[in-house]
Amino acid sequence: MVFAKTRTTLRRLAAGLLPALAVGAAALSGGSAGAMALASHGNTLILSGPVIGGDLAMVKDAFAANPKIDLVVLRNSHGGDAWTGYRVGELLREAGVTTAVSGYCISSCSRMFLGGKQRVFTNDYPADRTYVGFHGHYNAQGNLDPQAVSQGGLYAWTLKHSDGKADPALVKRWIAIEKNRGAANFFHPDVAPALGHSVFFCDGLQAQKVTSCEALGTHALERGVITDERRIASPDQDALPEKQRARQFPASGYAALDASHKLPLDAPAGLEQYQRYLLASLPRAFAVAPTRKHWAWVAGGADDVNAQALKRCEERAQQACVLYSVDDNVVYK
Repeated sequence: MVFAKTRTTLRRLAAGLLPALAVGAAALSGGSAGAMALASHGNTLILSGPVIGGDLAMVKDAFAANPKIDLVVLRNSHGGDAWTGYRVGELLREAGVTTAVSGYCISSCSRMFLGGKQRVFTNDYPADRTYVGFHGHYNAQGNLDPQAVSQGGLYAWTLKHSDGKADPALVKRWIAIEKNRGAANFFHPDVAPALGHSVFFCDGLQAQKVTSCEALGTHALERGVITDERRIASPDQDALPEKQRARQFPASGYAALDASHKLPLDAPAGLEQYQRYLLASLPRAFAVAPTRKHWAWVAGGADDVNAQALKRCEERAQQACVLYSVDDNVVYK
């Protein structure tokens, strides 16, 4: 897919930056521990993880090394340093690049995303796990900091970088969300037939699945979150662990993931635990025993979640168990 060429302003911008780094396919390290991971694939940058103050210099270095960058992918970031989000977003807008969301992009990451001249979704992850989340600025305790919101000019900045399409009333709502776990979450408009809507407003006052929050009757294209309904593939898509696991453990066709009535369990507690499993992060695995009374699930660990789920289930049932679900697939037959 061909994206807009990097504008002349990018070359001027890059000329005044630090000396070029050698940018290869491997990730570049940031200025300090905990920085965003940055990987280069041709003329594409992929940024993921938490945002810290040194990330602006890291991104500038990458552009200095390759002034032909025309696509920046933002992947699985809960945000972080507010100032950096603004400045990177402004750098990307001046450069005229396309930004793409891969997985989730929340808080200061969302401002980086809005910096793109063109803005799109990827198909790296399932559509119901790919979204951009907007909210205010928060203190170390996760509580709203109205003064920081005002000083940062978040309201006006958002309207400007949504190309004037953001709903002013909605922006005022999301920059006033009291807790940092809340956000106005925009999915691709195509999820609306399956989920009922594609925008969900979470107030952050209680933990809940994003798509169970207040549904709003608008969509990302209408409000300038994206400029194009295309969904593109990141250049490293096939190497993502989730993609590899999906190929290794494909859906069996036995049931849809959320069809809990098909779960081979008679225990109400097991059915309740399966609902919790559906809210858990990847990687994850849910195992069941032939007894229809025993189960176990594991999620989010670095170790083999499949083996752990099977082991725990077998310890409870005192017999062999089988996997019912792996990540977003039902593998049970």
